[in-house]
Amino acid sequence: KKDGVALNFGVDSDVTVTHDPDDGLIFKSAATGDDNPFLLTLQTGETDIAANDVLGAINFQAPDEGTGTDAITTAGSIRVISEGDFAADNNASKMSFMLGSSGAASEVLSVSSGGNLTVSGNLVVSGTTTTVSSTTIEVNDPLLFLAQNNTSSDAVDIGFFGTYDTSGSQDLFAGLFRDANDGKFRLFKDSQ
Repeated sequence: KKDGVALNFGVDSDVTVTHDPDDGLIFKSAATGDDNPFLLTLQTGETDIAANDVLGAINFQAPDEGTGTDAITTAGSIRVISEGDFAADNNASKMSFMLGSSGAASEVLSVSSGGNLTVSGNLVVSGTTTTVSSTTIEVNDPLLFLAQNNTSSDAVDIGFFGTYDTSGSQDLFAGLFRDANDGKFRLFKDSQ
């Protein structure tokens, strides 16, 4: 027994697994050419995949936690789950991200085979720009909350606008906004 032991796999030792003392294992592809990443493949031996079968999972757990009960159940899991019966022309699956809060982990986010992202909680975006390329946006809330950071002063105009082009060569803008200078609402159009 000793720290830092490395296992080599392959005739030319092209894959190594190295002990990282007190932390875990390091997996590495020794190939130096372009496009030679380390590849980890999880496979199931099932011969008849049906809807909702788990094909593979990575679970996160603290089984030695002294408080027991909820604390030692699976706290998180990343799974690939079949969306239907597999066939010669179908292997549709979703990737499921599961987290626990009190008890076993449950799905909080998933990505379907069609690319649909489902979030079960709130979506918090911390960047400065959010770009939505959807052609239809549906919102259940009857009110949109704008200018969230304007609560300690009346420093910014509040409103919305759209773009259009009547000539084919100049983008124009039209919209509605509340002017921070006098508190009045104004409509505008044909602005450049």
